[in-house]
Amino acid sequence: MEKLNDKWLRIGGISILNLFLNIFFYLDLVHVKHIPFLKVFLLSTAYVIISWEVTRFVILLVRKKFPGILNTRKRIINLGIYVTAATLVISLLKVEFISGVDFYNMGELHQDHPMIFEYLYSFGMNMFYALIITGIYESLYFFNQWRKSFSEMEQLRKANLQSQFDSLKNQVNPHFLFNSLNSLSSLVEEDQEKAVQFIAELSRVYRYLLQTNEKELTTLNAELEFIEAYYFLLQTRFGSGVKLIVDILPSFREFLIPPLTLQILVENAVKHNVVSSNKPLVIRISSDALGNLMVDNNLQKKTQSVPSSGMGLANITSKYKWLNQSEVIIRTTEDNFQVKLPLISPQTPYDPFGAGLTLKRDIPPNFHPQST
Repeated sequence: MEKLNDKWLRIGGISILNLFLNIFFYLDLVHVKHIPFLKVFLLSTAYVIISWEVTRFVILLVRKKFPGILNTRKRIINLGIYVTAATLVISLLKVEFISGVDFYNMGELHQDHPMIFEYLYSFGMNMFYALIITGIYESLYFFNQWRKSFSEMEQLRKANLQSQFDSLKNQVNPHFLFNSLNSLSSLVEEDQEKAVQFIAELSRVYRYLLQTNEKELTTLNAELEFIEAYYFLLQTRFGSGVKLIVDILPSFREFLIPPLTLQILVENAVKHNVVSSNKPLVIRISSDALGNLMVDNNLQKKTQSVPSSGMGLANITSKYKWLNQSEVIIRTTEDNFQVKLPLISPQTPYDPFGAGLTLKRDIPPNFHPQST
C-alpha cells in the first residue's frame, strides 16, 4: 500500500475537525445537559481519529486499485461507495456504544424522539466529515498526479528534441556527409541517373526529419516511406552489405508510432554490427497479428566497440511509457537482436491532462493476415 507523508496533515486535520465538532455539535451537551466538557471532548477526539484513519485507509485501498489521472472517474465512484459503507458502519457502532454505556445520558435525550433519529443524525454528521477528508486527500492526489504528468510531458518533449537532434546529427555530421558525397561523386561518374535518385532520396530524408519536428506520433506507413529513402542511402554506401526486409500487414499501416523510431533502430543496427558483402546485415521490419511491430537484425558485433550513449533506445522506451502504452521489449540472443513495439490505434483518445494516450489496440474489423 502507498506510504503517505501526511503526518502534519493528519494532526492538523484531526485537530480542526475536532474543534469544529465540539463547537457546532456538542456545545449544547455541555451547557444544556451539563455533561462534563472533558468527557465530551475525549469521546469526540476518539471519534474524529477513528473516522479520519478509517477513511484514510479506504482511500489508500481504492487508490491502489485505481491509480493515476486516467482512473480518476473510477476511483471517485469507488471512493463514494466504500467511504459511505465505512461511514455507515462507524455511525452504527458509535451510536450503539454511546447508547450501551449511556455515555451522554441517552435515556433522557431520547424521551422526545425515537432512536432512529440518532442513527440518521450520526450518519449524516459522519458522512459530512468523511466527504471533507476524502476531498482533501483526493484533491492533493489529483494535483500531485497532474504535476507528475506535466513533468513527464516535459521530459518527453526533451526526449523528442534530443531524438530529433541526434537523428539530424547522425545525418549531417562530417563523417556522414563525407561518405554521402563520396557515394554521390562515384555515382555521377558511373551512373548519373542513380546519382539523381540519390539526391532525391537524400532530400526526402531531410524533409521528413524537418516535417516531424513537432509531431508526437506519425503513421507507420509514413515511417516506412522514410525508411525506404534512408535505406537507399545505406545501400548506396554499403551495397549488398545491408539488406532490408519489410513484412507489414496492410491493416496496420495506418497505425501510429513515435516519429523516427524506425530510423533510430536501423541506425543502431548499422552502427553496432559488421556490414559487408561477405557478412550482410539483414534488418527485418515486421508485424504480428496482435498489433506489435518487430525490428530484427542478425547479430554480428564489430570487434572494436563503438561509443554509444544508449539514448536512442532509452528515448523510444520513455516515449512509449509516457504515451501509456505497453512496454517496449528488447530481446538479444546469440545471433539476433530484436525490439518489439506496440502499434497505436488511430482511434486512440488523447488524455487532455497530459497523461498520455489511453491504450487501445483494436484489431481492424477487416483484418486478414497477409504479407507485403
